[in-house]
Amino acid sequence: MNRGTIRMILLSVVTCLAILSCACEKQSKSYYQCITAQGRGSSIKNYIVYLKNSDNVPLPGLVILAKCSGSNQQIAAYANINNNRYDIPPITCGLNVKVVVPLKAEHLTDGINRIDFFCEADECEYEVIDCRIASVEETTAQVVGQTYRILGRYAPVTLSNFDFVMKYDGSEARKKEDLPDWAQRGKVRFYRAGIDFDHVDRMFEMFKEAHINLVLLQVATPSDLKSEEYKRYKAFIDRCHENNIKVMYDGGAGNLPIRLNAIMLEGALAHPEWREWISKDEFGVPKWRGRPGRIFMPDITIEDYRKEVLKNTEIAINAGSDELYYDWAVGGTQELMRFFLDVRELANKIGKNITIYANTHGHILVNGVCDIDKSEGTAEPGLWPDGTWVHNVSQARFYYATGDGWKPYRSKYGGGRTPTMRDDMRACWQRPLAEASAFQSHFAIAETGNKLRDGWVLKNNKVALEIWDDICQYNKFFDEEEELYTDVTTVADVGLVAPPLVPSFFVQLDREPIYDALVEMNIMYDVLLLPRLSAEKLAQYKTLLIPDLPWVTDEQLTLLKEYVKDGGKIYTLGSSDDLKEIATIWSPASLSRDMRKSAARKEFFANLKKLTGQPLVSIKGSKYVLANLVKKQESGRLILHFVNYAKPVRNLKVSVNLEGLVDSIKKDRIKLFSPDEGSKNLQSVKVKNKTLEFVLPELKIYDVVVVD
Repeated sequence: MNRGTIRMILLSVVTCLAILSCACEKQSKSYYQCITAQGRGSSIKNYIVYLKNSDNVPLPGLVILAKCSGSNQQIAAYANINNNRYDIPPITCGLNVKVVVPLKAEHLTDGINRIDFFCEADECEYEVIDCRIASVEETTAQVVGQTYRILGRYAPVTLSNFDFVMKYDGSEARKKEDLPDWAQRGKVRFYRAGIDFDHVDRMFEMFKEAHINLVLLQVATPSDLKSEEYKRYKAFIDRCHENNIKVMYDGGAGNLPIRLNAIMLEGALAHPEWREWISKDEFGVPKWRGRPGRIFMPDITIEDYRKEVLKNTEIAINAGSDELYYDWAVGGTQELMRFFLDVRELANKIGKNITIYANTHGHILVNGVCDIDKSEGTAEPGLWPDGTWVHNVSQARFYYATGDGWKPYRSKYGGGRTPTMRDDMRACWQRPLAEASAFQSHFAIAETGNKLRDGWVLKNNKVALEIWDDICQYNKFFDEEEELYTDVTTVADVGLVAPPLVPSFFVQLDREPIYDALVEMNIMYDVLLLPRLSAEKLAQYKTLLIPDLPWVTDEQLTLLKEYVKDGGKIYTLGSSDDLKEIATIWSPASLSRDMRKSAARKEFFANLKKLTGQPLVSIKGSKYVLANLVKKQESGRLILHFVNYAKPVRNLKVSVNLEGLVDSIKKDRIKLFSPDEGSKNLQSVKVKNKTLEFVLPELKIYDVVVVD
């Protein structure tokens, strides 16, 4: 017998022992957790569960968490339990679904029980995510819960987590009045490109030049309060405050050996006690975060680990930090929310209303207990050399929705392709700054690399200084004209009803083409998340657009029916039979997927115009200009933002339909603002009833028009 064969036999024995050890353990008094097992070729998923005494489950049932995708609206499956077949009710594609199947007690046995799942559709992706044996009340197989909501990021999705999400009532979510005034949308100019402690005077000179009022202190928080490192750390924070600059603590700083959702390999080697904090799979194998060999994923449920992370947070708060940033805040919903609520409790105990900013990778429920959302995967906007038009506005619409129209979010370059590179530096910063501000975001001066930052600090690189001048030019404008960006809400006549998923770098939706089409046709729309629908919210829109929703709750369907009864119009693409019945216009779901084609866009726009009438904003003279219409909440003043993604445009004709939005338009009080050089006077201004027409003489990158 060769060494390889012996090794395989030993590995098999160890694996079997691990399986039996895990499968034998009763995970809770109320259920037995099933463990994934090697399957048969024709099955979709296989489990084993060890029942020490099957009589402990008086009313046995199979409880599963599943999801599927495919061309069919619903897909059925069945399970073989110890070779006894049980049919599983059809589940709706695109949802996380909890199913209960009552079992016959005689089909279970003391010891190991095998469960094999099979899909009845020829072409489908049916996934059984979690499975357990429990005592159940149901007497027939049935779906007992379903949700679109995100259940976790980089963590196993479990039935326990599903139950928490379904029961969560949003009571812990932050409210608008909880947010400190300084952190309100439109008031932040954010620098997170790194601090050079050898040139601190120059750093503060830079902050003044660029009107910076929030800085990320991207260094490890010293635990020894008497050390020189802590004195330098505290002195920097104090100097920021003397210059009216807020400081953000980085709970995800790359040079920390331990932080939220990261334990560095070097730290685990140097501190053997940390190894107990590392998240492990069902066989006890440590989990890497991303590529093996660098960072372990810790288990946030372990109290000692949580205390260590909170200890660093406490030091940062006491040192004077104004905001807490946690990168890679990923994991199960319940565990993450508990952590952030612990952070909030800690801050309250210290007596500081500190803001929490977390990169939850689109995890909407966790974002709810934080103060600020973070976008992911934003790319450099513009018309790229290969002819691709890149913008991040569809994502901006989603973050505006997930933040209920008031919560700030922050965007930055997301890495990847960048077309405007000179001397290995990103060269175009004006357009992303303009796009972010025009669509209610704070833009982070980040992702620069040491070469660019050193050029700014040492003032020894011509390209770097040109870029810094551009940043200063735009930030100065945002500071001086701050009133244009604060206390504003979007104006839209179309409400796009969508499940609560964010189309970010980590979550791509099939519906994304329709979001981009609406943006690029300058249709003013708001995203409406299904769980947050209300009669009051729906009443704000002439038309609801529903892109291929396969399922809504009875309560949501009732709201939509009442909306139609009150005169509202619905345009749905695909969607369930219930939604088709109440739609004013219906198109097949394929139209959404084809939305990047000219013919599909023309058909879509024609149908939408039948319901909405004249668009709020019409632009002639450029294909690559996007508009956004907002209003000041108190005064009702209307503000139009225009972002140009291509070469400068001359004589851009704009028509704005303000019917139902204003009583009258004061022609002499229409003003043009811009951070770009050039004329600040509109041309050919005309007012016809409630329609405003004007010409932008030269739109380089960004113009703002204010209408009283």
